[in-house]
Amino acid sequence: MSKIFFLLNPSQPKRQWDLRELAAQTAHRRGWTARFGQVERDRPQSSERLLRQALEEDCSRLVVVGGDGTLHRAINGLHHLKKLPSLEVAVVPAGTCNDFARALGLFPTHLEEAFESACVDHPCETDLGRIDGELFINNAGFGRRITNAAKRAKPLKTLRSFSPVTLRATWEKGSIEGTFFMAMACNAPFFSRGYYFSKNPRVNDGLLDIFLLPTMAKWKLLPLLLMGRLGRPVRSRHMVMLKVHALNIESDGDLWPQADGEPPAGAVRRISFEVAPEKAMIIAPSHSKTISLWG
Repeated sequence: MSKIFFLLNPSQPKRQWDLRELAAQTAHRRGWTARFGQVERDRPQSSERLLRQALEEDCSRLVVVGGDGTLHRAINGLHHLKKLPSLEVAVVPAGTCNDFARALGLFPTHLEEAFESACVDHPCETDLGRIDGELFINNAGFGRRITNAAKRAKPLKTLRSFSPVTLRATWEKGSIEGTFFMAMACNAPFFSRGYYFSKNPRVNDGLLDIFLLPTMAKWKLLPLLLMGRLGRPVRSRHMVMLKVHALNIESDGDLWPQADGEPPAGAVRRISFEVAPEKAMIIAPSHSKTISLWG
């Protein structure tokens, strides 16, 4: 019997045992032998130790029961262990921010469906992005300084936190200079708990959807943020939109990069985004009625 490993890091720790029971029941019904590991809340990087456990126990599928941050650390952990291509990865949206799961058509209000998909559906080869050597699966970028990934800012607070920065962006076929509020490299459509940014992303086309938001009156930004929160793509005729394999940015001021919503280690003056040569084998829910990420 094949083994499946559930990496547990729910945003509501009190639900851990309920989630574990639901995972065990679904796995048993679908013919898996279930194994479990609980991420230590005060030591998120403990996930790499648990990944080693999953590999030592010969698990062929990993189920991330958490949010984007947990998925981000799992992908990077498997990469560091040189096991990224050999372990199938499924997502159950039980974290604070579940934007990649949302793109898959999985929601915290329907966890039974997510566990069922994790146990029965099939993997698809999926692009990963890379920002200065770190992999990301959902998106990466810079804008406001993120100090706590667990606290997601509301539109007005986000608006106040934007500071313009002068930069030069270059890619294979062009370049642009100017003053911008933010940049986003998207491998999937949503960020920051449901803002809808990239309209037609594909996670297997070898490209990133890049958005550069130029400086403008902040009152003009508010309706854009509100539209994104309401499920409409954030759009402005002033926004620079690119579909490229790689983009390099140099700035006069500090940039605070983030990957999959994880807060930055510190400020930088240069950032590179690119499609990574590595791929992940992501379980694609067959029931999804939302965006088809694989085209």
